[in-house]
This record gives sequence, C-alpha cells and structure tokens, in this order.
Amino acid sequence: MPRLVVVDDDTQLAAELAGLFSDVGYEVTGVAHAARQGIDLVESTRPDIVVMDVRMEGMSGTEAAHVMRRDHPDIPVVLLSAYDDEGIVKAAEDAEVAAYLVKGCSAGELLSTVGAAVKKSRDSRRSR
Repeated sequence: MPRLVVVDDDTQLAAELAGLFSDVGYEVTGVAHAARQGIDLVESTRPDIVVMDVRMEGMSGTEAAHVMRRDHPDIPVVLLSAYDDEGIVKAAEDAEVAAYLVKGCSAGELLSTVGAAVKKSRDSRRSR
C-alpha cells in the first residue's frame, strides 16, 4: 500500500484529496495545511509520494518541493495548482517534481499520475 502525504492550505480540498487516495488504497500518513508543516511530515513519515498545492502562505509548494527533493530525492512530489502559468511550471521543473497538474483535472488523471510516479520511484529504487 503506497504511503502518501497531502499538503494544501485549502482544508476542505486537502480532506477531499486524502479521502480520494484513502478510498483507492493509499495510506495517507499525514495532511498538512502549510508548506513547512508538509516538509516536517515528509521527514517524520517518509511517504512514498507527496501531493502538494503550489500557492501557500509563507512558502510556496515549489520551494517546499525543492527542499523535499533535496533531502529525500527518492520521494516524488506531484504539484497541484489552480494556475497554468509558465513561470510556476518552470519552477516546478527546477524543483524536479514528478508532475504538475492543474486543479480541476479529473480524479482519474490525478490518480493515474500519482500511481505512475509511485511506480517509477519504486522501480528506480529496485534497480539501484
């Protein structure tokens, strides 16, 4: 069962995401509502993947993803954003996230993207 952390400052959306992933068999190891809290959760729970909002107060999701990827390069991050902005996409690429999705994508697309990122990460660890 893949372990997942959700980071989103919208508490309702974070709960919906956690419920969606739980319903399909993910173990949600934590839900954070701020980037720094998300970094701390990744450190303490070592999930298989992180699903995180881009725009949050204090620290952006791209900044947090950079920290997470630096400290835990084997844990992929999927960023969600309400904005399809080239600057944010470039920052996400620089943070080496597994994927960048615009909020409002289908649940199927989100689940497929997260599942593919978990599989790629696990395959990469096995081949070392």
